[in-house]
Amino acid sequence: MRGSVLLLLVLVLPPVARADDEPELTVLIAEAVERSPEIRAARELAEAALQRIRPSEALPDPMVSLGYQNEGGSPSLGTETGTWLQLMAQQAFPFPGKLKLAGRIASSQGAEAGTRAERARLGVEAAVRRAWATLVAARENGSTTDEQIAAWKEIAEITKARYSAGMGNQQDLLRAQSERTRLEQQKVRDEAAADLALVELSRILLRPVESSLASGSRLLPAKVSVPARAAVLAEAEGASPELKEVLLQEERARLEVELARKAFSPDFVAQAAYMNRAGLPLMWSASLGVTVPLWTGSKQRPLLAEAVGRERAARAAEEAVRARLRSSTEARLVRLAQLAREARIDTEGILVQDRLSVDAALASYTSGGVPFVTVLEALGTLFADRRAAVDRVADFLKTEADLRELSLDAVAGSTQAAAPSSSAPKM
Repeated sequence: MRGSVLLLLVLVLPPVARADDEPELTVLIAEAVERSPEIRAARELAEAALQRIRPSEALPDPMVSLGYQNEGGSPSLGTETGTWLQLMAQQAFPFPGKLKLAGRIASSQGAEAGTRAERARLGVEAAVRRAWATLVAARENGSTTDEQIAAWKEIAEITKARYSAGMGNQQDLLRAQSERTRLEQQKVRDEAAADLALVELSRILLRPVESSLASGSRLLPAKVSVPARAAVLAEAEGASPELKEVLLQEERARLEVELARKAFSPDFVAQAAYMNRAGLPLMWSASLGVTVPLWTGSKQRPLLAEAVGRERAARAAEEAVRARLRSSTEARLVRLAQLAREARIDTEGILVQDRLSVDAALASYTSGGVPFVTVLEALGTLFADRRAAVDRVADFLKTEADLRELSLDAVAGSTQAAAPSSSAPKM
């Protein structure tokens, strides 16, 4: 049956692996999918739902009865012709096609449970992607802060040498030292952000928080690309668990309408009896009966109307799910395109120009051509833009995870560019 085949495919569906995924990320996703109790619970429920199919296709249980009929006031078995001990069996046979339809309905219900297992898998995979992007971004921002501290250490040496030679002032030296001290606070924040991301990733992986996760991945230079719109929309419609579920519900509703129409047809009852009269000749009987759908106006017709209404509702639900799926996918593609364009501007323009600006400011300050505040501003802008660029690529990866998760939820987040980090100098 189509429903049970779909369910079996869902239960063995592997994690989605992409050619552009980091090897470390691919391993983490596979581990999370294997360990996830949410996926395991959903799969167990889906497999349990398969057990409904055979009972729904089975005949009703037969009825067996034992009776005694006596002629006269005293027990007269074997002496009176009207006294007998009777064994009777009765079996109901639904109208042809009813049991097959009931089995197909149960199969469709089992396949619906399978889509929930698929939803759990997609959710776990997306959660790993988002947590991994947060962790890598936090660690990369921590490395940026380390570089910034080292840069300010060198600048402090320059200002100290200029101050000793009478070419600078004490304020420049103190400002360079205070910037280094303030960056120690930023380092604490970066470490806390990485620890929190590790806690979230450990939760998903069911690992102890103390377990190591040595990520050598980097988000810069950014390698971001937006997938083709038509291919993404087609993939979303083919893979969405919610759309699969509503299509199965629509199929089940159609089958229920067909079964409700068959309720107007009679069912059959076969009956056989054996009567023991002791020393007298035995007796037996056989009969065949049918149920008479006499009260169709108050029973079968309302049930048929209900089934037809459910079928219409399922078709409307399919239309609604398709619209929500397309809308959420389109919105995430727009967000991806925005972040990809901004990331390219970061790597090809802003960060290159910031580096040149810092070099020029340092050279001019060393020769006495510009005040110290120019160096302060150029260096602060460079590192603030680097942090913003890292956060932007992390947002791209998280949005990409949302796209692959195929959630119908409205797209959260702003379409504004990433704001500069708090590490920028305050003038």
